[in-house]
Amino acid sequence: MTRVFIWNCQLPRVPSAWREQLHDSGTYISGALFTLGWWFFIDGLVMARTTDASVKFGFEDWIPGLLCTLGMMITNSIDLSLLREDSFGYGGSGLAGKAKLTLFIGIALIAGGLAGSVTILTIKYLVPQVDAGVLYIGFSNVIQTVLILLSSIMLWLVHNSDYDNQYNFVLN
Repeated sequence: MTRVFIWNCQLPRVPSAWREQLHDSGTYISGALFTLGWWFFIDGLVMARTTDASVKFGFEDWIPGLLCTLGMMITNSIDLSLLREDSFGYGGSGLAGKAKLTLFIGIALIAGGLAGSVTILTIKYLVPQVDAGVLYIGFSNVIQTVLILLSSIMLWLVHNSDYDNQYNFVLN
């Protein structure tokens, strides 16, 4: 069993013949989810521009997707091995604590983006009771943040599982 997270959540061990294919296909699926999320957002933006909607698409509609994207980049830039370092002492580098803080900031950005998109959907689209065509514009923002969240989770799981062939670049 492979430990994936900080806590004791374990995933089943994948046979070594499947690891490379799982790593590659998981990366592609994660990229597809991320692209699909932004596609839904741009579709909602185009729909807001082409219809006579009582609600206008503003900068506040962009913020949740940007927060989730930034959180995804921060979260997936952290290696799992940095989180496992347990050097509690005054002489240690404190790298594990810094990595955990950075991971927390990334997860908080993703959660804040998701909460922001639900809040915008509720305040801007559900409370005024707009018609169904305009309501899709609000739902496209929530769909975007959920897909970016799923993309980030998949990329985190795929890149932080036990994978024998790590990418090592050497400059000569």
